[in-house]
Amino acid sequence: MTRRNQYSRLPGTIAMALLIAVILSAVAVSTAGAATTVAWNATFSPENNNKFDAVASTADGGYIALGSTLVEAEGGREDLLLVRADARGNEVWTRKFPGMAAASVAETPDGGYIAGAYNLSRSGTGEDEIYQGTSFLIRTDADGNEVWRQALPDEKVSAVRPTPDGGYAAVGWLWNPPGSENETTAIITKTDGNGTPVWNRTFPGTAANAGLVTADGEYVLGGTKSPFTYDIGDAFLTHLDADGNTLWSRNYRVPVIFDIEETDEGGFVYSGNYWYGLVDSQGEEVWLRNMEGLTGYAVTLRPSGGYMIAGTNLRNGEAFALGTDADGAIQWNTTFPGSGVYAADSTPEGYVLAGIRYLSPATSAAWLAGLAETGEPNQAAPGFGAIGAGAALLLLLAGRKMRR
Repeated sequence: MTRRNQYSRLPGTIAMALLIAVILSAVAVSTAGAATTVAWNATFSPENNNKFDAVASTADGGYIALGSTLVEAEGGREDLLLVRADARGNEVWTRKFPGMAAASVAETPDGGYIAGAYNLSRSGTGEDEIYQGTSFLIRTDADGNEVWRQALPDEKVSAVRPTPDGGYAAVGWLWNPPGSENETTAIITKTDGNGTPVWNRTFPGTAANAGLVTADGEYVLGGTKSPFTYDIGDAFLTHLDADGNTLWSRNYRVPVIFDIEETDEGGFVYSGNYWYGLVDSQGEEVWLRNMEGLTGYAVTLRPSGGYMIAGTNLRNGEAFALGTDADGAIQWNTTFPGSGVYAADSTPEGYVLAGIRYLSPATSAAWLAGLAETGEPNQAAPGFGAIGAGAALLLLLAGRKMRR
C-alpha cells in the first residue's frame, strides 16, 4: 500500500559512511538553470525518526504541518504530530495525538485546523494477508487543541478538505477482504461541520491518493487501479458534482496520481510516479510529461504561472522540486541532499516544502523549507550534490526506508 512507513537500523560501517555524507551535505542545494533560493530551513525533532506528510499555508502567512513520530520501532507504532510554524518556519506550537499516522491537513475558515489521520494493522500472510484500519478526522482550534474527532471505520484517508457549506470531504479507500474481486475501493465521505457523515460514494477497484474541492464546490478524486503495483494506464481522475454524482471519470497513460491541483482556468494538474500532466475541465488530456526516476508527491501552482512538482528521486533518494511553464516544460530543478519531500504548497513568495531530513543513520527530523523564486540563477557548491546522492543511496541500499 502507499504511504506506509518502515524503519530499520543500519550496519555500523555503512552507518558511519552515511553519517559523514549527511553531515557534509546537510545544507547543500543544487539548482540547474534555476531562479530559486532556499529562504529558510527548519527541523522539528521531539523524538527520533519523525517526518511531515502534509503542509498547508495559513491566512497569516505561516504554516500548519502534519506528520508522525515513531514511538516504538518494534511494530512501527506512530504518534501524530501537528506543528504550527510562522512565516520563517519557527515553531509556534506542537501537538501530539497517540497511535495514528498522518495523511492530510488544512486550515478551516475560522482559523482552526482539520487533520486526516489513520491507523493500520495487518494479519495473515501472502494471499491471506488482511489489512484493517480506521481513519480519523480531527478538528482543532487555532491553538491546536482538539475540538472533536470523528472515526471512519475500515477507511484509509488520503485527503481531507473543508467544503463551502462548513463541512468536510474526506477522500481515501476501503480495504476489501481477501478473495474480493477488487483489493481496494476508493471512497469520498462528505460530512457536516461536526464531522458526522452526510453521504459517501464508493468506486470499486480503485484507490484514491488525492482529492480536492473545486472553486465551485465540486469534488475531484485521483489515484490508481493498482495500489500495490502501479501499472501503466491505471491512473484516474473522477469529477463529482456537489451532491456526489459522477460528472466524468478518465484513465490516463500513467501508473498513479499522488496529488492534484485545480488551475486558474478550471483544469487540473497532477503528479505521480515518473509523470506529471494537465487535463482540461472535462478531464481531457492537454499534455503529459515524463520525469523518469522521479516521484512527484506534490504539485502546486507557481505564483508566476506554470507549476511546481516536488518529491523524491527514486534512483538516489534525493528530494527535488522543479518548476515548469504553462506547457509543462521544466524551467528550474532544485535538489535537496539528505532529505525527502512528501508535500508542498504555494506561498506569495514561492513555496513551502515538507518532508524528512536525515540527521544521522539512526535519526531523522520532520523538515520544512521555504523556497523562493528569484530573478537570477543559483549555483550550488561543487561536489555536495554527489555527496548527498551517495548518502541517500547508501541509505536505500542499507534498507532503511521511510515512505509516504
